Amino acid sequence: MDNSSSAFINSNLSKLGYTSKKDIIENLFIKSLIESYGRINKAIGIENEIRDRFRDDLYFHPLSLLKKWLDFNVLYLEWENWHFGADKSLGRTDLVFKLSGMKFIVECKRLKNPHNAYVTEGLNRFISLKYAKEDEFGVMVGFIVAGDQFTITSKLRTKISRLSHTNRLSEISAVPSF
Repeated sequence: MDNSSSAFINSNLSKLGYTSKKDIIENLFIKSLIESYGRINKAIGIENEIRDRFRDDLYFHPLSLLKKWLDFNVLYLEWENWHFGADKSLGRTDLVFKLSGMKFIVECKRLKNPHNAYVTEGLNRFISLKYAKEDEFGVMVGFIVAGDQFTITSKLRTKISRLSHTNRLSEISAVPSF
């Protein structure tokens, strides 16, 4: 990103009350997802149903931190966003927060156990840009739909820590399960 692009984005973020991309991601996007989680129906469903519950809550709930930004088209929320991956294969991200000059990718996965496939397939596809080619920021969210949340989180933490690209393992945490 060149200096003029960076200055444009930082100017826009400043006007919205944020100091950086990291600031808006942590204090608006991720905070919105966490607060939405507290409001949505946690009945087990397929991955797309769970994602749609978040989408609907973020758009329509009067307490949604994003509602005013979405209503005024300052911020956009997309779902089922199809795109080409780094290897030119077609991929889809679950949610994308968009603001002029930046986007934040959210990939959602259902978890019933700490199966190796979550790490060796799902997480590696995310890291290898299957879901977010050329995107600067993204997050992968695991929804625990069955099993003990702390056991699953602990075992996943161990498996993920063995990966060569793991550098922020302390940020993996569990919230109450679906």
